[in-house]
Amino acid sequence: MQMEQAQRREEDYIAVGASGDLKEEQMMVCVVKNQPVLIIRNHHNLYAISGVCSHAYSELIDGELEGDKIYCSLHFACFDIRTGMPLEGPANKPLRTFEVKEDEGKIWVRE
Repeated sequence: MQMEQAQRREEDYIAVGASGDLKEEQMMVCVVKNQPVLIIRNHHNLYAISGVCSHAYSELIDGELEGDKIYCSLHFACFDIRTGMPLEGPANKPLRTFEVKEDEGKIWVRE
């Protein structure tokens, strides 16, 4: 699992990595306010969701990314990476989503 050191910035955004480090259809984990956040680049967009499955503690970085869906490796719950909404059980609670953007060659997540 790759963890990126966060760097503070104005407007409650923190830098979590370099833009060039995250290629298309790749994921990385960062920590925002002591919580793992999964950053995903998909279809040339960035998404940021809770890094832990809402059903049972399992890190989603170990899951499978298929299009706009991520599957948990523990019980195969499926979530929409754009909204955090569960698409397949056993999870029935959505994942928290975070605002994410690219600026100055870095990826920024709003706390």
